[in-house]
Amino acid sequence: MQLGRQCGVLAYRLGRFRPVAVLGPPLRVVHRRRCSSVAARSSRPHRVSAADAVPPDGASSSGNGVPNPSGHSGHRPAPSSAALKTVDELNSAPGSPDVHPWHERFDVKEDRVIYKRYVTVYDRAVEFTSDDGQPHTLHYDVVGHPQSHHQFSCSFPFHPATATTPAQVTVVHEYAQGPNALMYSLPCGGFDPRKHKSLRECAIAEMREEAMLVGGEVVELLPEGHPGQSELKWSRNKFKPFLFIDPQPDPSGHAARDAEEHTIEVMRVTIPELYRLIHSGKMMLPSVYAAFLSLEVLKARKLI
Repeated sequence: MQLGRQCGVLAYRLGRFRPVAVLGPPLRVVHRRRCSSVAARSSRPHRVSAADAVPPDGASSSGNGVPNPSGHSGHRPAPSSAALKTVDELNSAPGSPDVHPWHERFDVKEDRVIYKRYVTVYDRAVEFTSDDGQPHTLHYDVVGHPQSHHQFSCSFPFHPATATTPAQVTVVHEYAQGPNALMYSLPCGGFDPRKHKSLRECAIAEMREEAMLVGGEVVELLPEGHPGQSELKWSRNKFKPFLFIDPQPDPSGHAARDAEEHTIEVMRVTIPELYRLIHSGKMMLPSVYAAFLSLEVLKARKLI
C-alpha cells in the first residue's frame, strides 16, 4: 500500500488514538468493451424456479438464492433522469437491461453440500433451456453461510461536522484472509437467528461489537421488501446496507469480539480520505456499495 503524507485525523484504535496515513491519489478507471460471448448468451431465454428467491429480511432461507444476472443483458443504459425508487421501477423502466422477469431464466435442480465449515460450498446443478428448447445442465461451485440464512449487514457510521472537526466516517482496518492482507471495511456482520429478529438488529449489534458505537439515526438504504444486494457472483449471500447518522461511543468502552477479530483497528476518516481508500482498492466491495448509497443520502440531506 502506497502511503502519502500524514494527515491530522485521529484514529481510534482499541482505546488509543494515532494518526491515520493518507493513501495516494485516485486511480483512473478505464472502461473496456464487453465480451461478445457474454452479450450473445444474454439473448437466450432462461428460466429460474420461483423457489430460488432469497427470503426477506430476517426470514429463514429455503431457496437457492440465485443472483440476479442482469449484468449479462444488453448495453442500453437506463435513463439518468429517472428517479427510480424500487426494484420493480428499475426493472420496468425503458432502456433497463432487465425488462423481463428474472424468474424465467434458469432452473436450479440441486444444491449439494460438498464442504462445510464456516463457509459452505455447494455443487449447484443448473438447467438451461437453449433456443431450440433442449435443456442442458451445468454444474457450478457456489458458496454461502446457511447458518446466517445467507444474509449479513453492512453499516456506514457517519459523524457530522462540528465547529472543530470535519465530517468523518468510522471504518475498520483488519486482516482479510483471502488476499492475506490488512484491508478496510465498514462494520459488517452475519445475521444470527438466535440473536437478531431482523438485519436492522444485526446492524445495530455489529456497530457495537466492531466499532464500539451505539445510537444515532438508522437509515435503511434499500427499499422495504428488497432481498438484499448479492455479495459475489458465486455466493448465495446477500446483504443490506444501513446508514448510521451521529452514533456515539459505547459508554462501556468494551468490544465483544470473536477470536478471529483480534486484528481489528477502528478509526475515523474524513470524506476525502474515504474516497482515497475506495480508489486505492483497499476497501472491501460490500463496504464500497454501502458507502456509495450512504454518500448519496448524505448529499441529499446536505450533510456533506
